[in-house]
Amino acid sequence: MTHRERIQAAVAFETPDRLPCHESPWEQTLAAWRTQGMPRDVALEDHFDFDLSFMFLDASPRFEQRILERGAGSITYEDRFGYTIRKAEGINATLHFLDHHTKGLKTWDGVKRRMVLEADAAAPARIDDASYFGHFDPYPSWAEAVQKYRRLRAANRYLLFTVYGPWEATWRHRGLENLLTDVATDPKWVRDMADTYQDLVLAILRRCLDYGMKADGLLIIDDLGSSTGPLLSPTWWCGIFQPAVSRLGAFLREHDIAFWMHSDGAIGPFLDSLVECGVQVLNPLEAKAGMDAVALRERYGRRLAFFGNIDATKMYGPLEDIRTELERKIPLARQGGYIMHSDHSCPPEVTYERYCWILDTARQIFERS
Repeated sequence: MTHRERIQAAVAFETPDRLPCHESPWEQTLAAWRTQGMPRDVALEDHFDFDLSFMFLDASPRFEQRILERGAGSITYEDRFGYTIRKAEGINATLHFLDHHTKGLKTWDGVKRRMVLEADAAAPARIDDASYFGHFDPYPSWAEAVQKYRRLRAANRYLLFTVYGPWEATWRHRGLENLLTDVATDPKWVRDMADTYQDLVLAILRRCLDYGMKADGLLIIDDLGSSTGPLLSPTWWCGIFQPAVSRLGAFLREHDIAFWMHSDGAIGPFLDSLVECGVQVLNPLEAKAGMDAVALRERYGRRLAFFGNIDATKMYGPLEDIRTELERKIPLARQGGYIMHSDHSCPPEVTYERYCWILDTARQIFERS
């Protein structure tokens, strides 16, 4: 199978020819690996023969992206999504949110007017092969974006377009604590913010199709859980956000694009609703939050595929612990519906040598399972 066919088989619960896999190491992990033996001039996906490639949608209000302060290893900047952040520069670390653009209903009106797809064909594209997070370089033109799309397609990997979900996108410009309060006190306004955002996402996807850019799957990033449970009531989510997610699911079904979702944390109470919305593949299934792909397979059968769930803490712990983890979960891939990945991102404690051993072992387990 090609990379693309392998993932398509997994999503369709067919048996792939070999273990479908991908990994997302932290920036500092990848930097360390390149000092530990990984070739510096080879892309991660080529070196490990991964099966996925990505493009990223910019469904932001497009505020000015500008650096406010830089020095002593940190950077403070205003993001086009409507928040101000301070973080360590060049590594994945704690994000300190300092401000959010939407202060209330009056400022929301101005934000809402910005959340539309530009009619001007000369406007920068709303898609790139670089992540929307911390995207300081100018966005390409639509013609340039098409060329990037074609280059990725030439590699014959399964192509995911990635974008925030309506919950994540809304708290980015409103603020998490503010939005949690709004959910309880003004759900109608929150529904308006979620629907406005989803309208923009759908408009961008239609524009991509007009330019001949069709993804194999759409991955929404919508962190709904903490390590101990949901961030908001599933009942509130169903009443406010589920309609927007359902509209997205209907669009994706209409255009034969698979629906993938990333959500950190313990999100078990949301899963039935997400499946109802059309979500087909769930990532990353944080083992540390009690998410377990083996148990969930028994519950959901062929209704929900899994991308992740390999406990990252076990990846750098005793070998017998990670071997047990792999022996328990990798056989799911033989049934279809499972793609190997850590249960979040691969931390720097995992050395290059250890990751190579983990991947080789997982592939061997698949072959004999």
